Amino acid sequence: MRAIQDSAPDGSRDKFIALKDVNRMAQALDRETIRLHPEDAISTKLWIDRFKADNVLVFHKSKLDHPPPGSRLDRDVFILCIQTKFQLDAFRRLGNAFIGIDATHNVTQYQDLLLFTIIARDCWGHGKDI
Repeated sequence: MRAIQDSAPDGSRDKFIALKDVNRMAQALDRETIRLHPEDAISTKLWIDRFKADNVLVFHKSKLDHPPPGSRLDRDVFILCIQTKFQLDAFRRLGNAFIGIDATHNVTQYQDLLLFTIIARDCWGHGKDI
């Protein structure tokens, strides 16, 4: 920011730029590129369509969908699983004998939403995020 302020001509609005201005612009850009629609369900569906168009493996169960037979999932559970081609290839090449799962919660704006990370151990005994 200091570089922007110092290089701006006298009387320019850029002389008065503040970090909060930069953050506000970054949030606006994020809204345009990350949140594809103001309604979460529609935004999620748009992302799923994008993933599928890019041959990304996606499993999605909305709170309105019936759970898969035999899954023992509650009906009102939301699930979104994403695995890119790179992740699938890494899993197959680096070792597919062990998978570890870690869960954390309250990492988004949605209270009580769990975020799971899946880790596969490679052939050398080191974990790799997939």
